[in-house]
Amino acid sequence: MKYNNELINIFDFDGTLTNETWPKFWVWVKKFGYNGEKRNDNLENALAEYRKNHIGNSLETFFAFFHDLLVNNNELLTYQELMEGEKYIKYNPGFYDFIQTSHSKNYIVSGGLTEFLKNLKIANFFDGIYGTTVQHNVNGLISGIGEIMTDDKKILAIQDILKNNGIEDNNCHNVNYIGDGYSDSIAMTFVHNNGGKAIFVHQPNENDELCDYNNKIYKTLNKDGIIDFCCVADYTTNSILFNLLNR
Repeated sequence: MKYNNELINIFDFDGTLTNETWPKFWVWVKKFGYNGEKRNDNLENALAEYRKNHIGNSLETFFAFFHDLLVNNNELLTYQELMEGEKYIKYNPGFYDFIQTSHSKNYIVSGGLTEFLKNLKIANFFDGIYGTTVQHNVNGLISGIGEIMTDDKKILAIQDILKNNGIEDNNCHNVNYIGDGYSDSIAMTFVHNNGGKAIFVHQPNENDELCDYNNKIYKTLNKDGIIDFCCVADYTTNSILFNLLNR
């Protein structure tokens, strides 16, 4: 078996690299009278009503809601509209300096929109980005949501990363997976069970609306021995997380 001697860090995005779990690539829903800058009752209520009449799990209906906003209203998005959400992103402490100076291979595996993530200013510092795709019309405008990055598909993304580094698809030696919630549990389990390290990160102030829910996930995974490290999502030099990612 070939062992990887170069450290590979695989990051979730929202809540892991950023300081909150709500994805900013939904800012464009203002076209339909919603506030997509943050989680809010108006948007959550609209999602709840949508789910009453549409079949699928929470992830499928989540993306279907936004897909149908475009399709049912015969609307299109420019990339300028999609990327407007970038200005609302706040990265966790020290992250920008960390990613610019890191000597590891760094990847993003996220449920977020790939085209949004690949057009961020930080994108060039990553060796690869995997996520949910968008659909385009013949003129290259965004017309809907494509293939969703489900929790199970994150494993396929990880295996693709390993393959691209010349490593067997079940060998996570020298691989870190860094995440902050339930959607990372399957990926964390895969990496941990195949010789890598699962790192669970959280915000220091614990004021995110999903904090209690994510804490339950952490406790469940920790009970099963899946979490190797748990620390604050702080990337500043000599922080616990910084040292783990530069071991």
